[in-house]
Amino acid sequence: MNSRSKITKIAVFHSGFIYTGGGERIVMEEVKGLREKGYIVDLFVPNYDPTLSYPDIIGKWKVKTFIPQLPRNFPLRFAIQLVISCLAAPFIAGRFKKYDVFLGANQPGAYMAWVITKILKKPYFVYLSQPNRVLYPRDHEDWQNVKDYYFLSKIINSIFRKVVIFLDTKSITESENLLINGKFVAKEIIKIYGPSKWTDCPGGAKPGAKSILSINRMIGQIEINGHTPQKPYILYTSRHEPWKRFDWAIEVMSKVIKKYPDVRLVIPGASTTVTPKLKLLSEKLGIADRVIFTGTIKDKSLFDLYQNAYTYIFTSPKEDLGVVVEEAQAAGTPVVAWNAGGPTVTVVDGKTGFLCTPFNKNEMAGKIVDLLNNPKIRDKMGNDAWKHIKDNFSWKKHVNIIEKLFLLKLFDN
Repeated sequence: MNSRSKITKIAVFHSGFIYTGGGERIVMEEVKGLREKGYIVDLFVPNYDPTLSYPDIIGKWKVKTFIPQLPRNFPLRFAIQLVISCLAAPFIAGRFKKYDVFLGANQPGAYMAWVITKILKKPYFVYLSQPNRVLYPRDHEDWQNVKDYYFLSKIINSIFRKVVIFLDTKSITESENLLINGKFVAKEIIKIYGPSKWTDCPGGAKPGAKSILSINRMIGQIEINGHTPQKPYILYTSRHEPWKRFDWAIEVMSKVIKKYPDVRLVIPGASTTVTPKLKLLSEKLGIADRVIFTGTIKDKSLFDLYQNAYTYIFTSPKEDLGVVVEEAQAAGTPVVAWNAGGPTVTVVDGKTGFLCTPFNKNEMAGKIVDLLNNPKIRDKMGNDAWKHIKDNFSWKKHVNIIEKLFLLKLFDN
């Protein structure tokens, strides 16, 4: 590492840590990776609740907030803290004089970086996992599981939409370089923002030790939150949101279970308003005893689930990238997903998993049955998936891309 980079101080601005998601994982890995390279990195957010976002590990990141946090029982505290942080940005710029470069990760991180660096005359970069979803939501994305953002999005889009679009666009396009979370979502982001400079910088995963490839995925059981799912089981990990389409995964599994009555579907994650509906669907399809909801689990338990799963199912129709898809492959688990969205970037069809015709549930069920019928093919795919992530989508590679851009700006100009 260039000795000059050891004294570089970096401020990372992110939207907040109030749930456990892929966008949060990406920012955490960026901060961790840059710190391991010797940089001084501080992470700032408008909203932080360590009980809601990666509660067993988030303390290691020493997250800081732009403003003091309101009491947990305060109505709409997340929306209020976000708005106040944005309004306060010009007045708190002095707090950040010691930093050499800024990274605005998603909104309002990009906006905060834009305002503060305009005052400080410092360089900033933007990282986007996706477009601003308040302004440009996915299908079925209504923020119902985050009430604060639901009300905020309604207010913004009914009263302040033009102003917010202007600020959103300016803060993203005036950065030194826009880093984008993979080539699939890049198409949407470029269409919306038309940046002059952008860099492909997809999220990644940490490959497990090679020894995980020898784990028996057909026989045995594991213990998770008091549950002991027998193998083989199919896994789907993600937040319980409508647009993740867990209901499709359950419907697919109802077809698989007709061929393999002993196979199970394991769904970890905190309960939301969607979860009871999924449980009811499982009951209606007569497979409630084969669909296991584990509830919130620790980070280590999540990897245990990945590395013992027979295969991973992913039914989200418009995922921007899908860090969970990479995590599954990094654990030697082949993925069965739609030939749409982020998995088209991270899954090699027929080699590290299968990409099925959107949204053909019979075909998806058939591919899972094919893998259950052919353990040797499953094992070969698992090996290839592990190597694919190791070679192409590691967190080390992700952080190296960011570091290179920082150094080019700070030292080579």
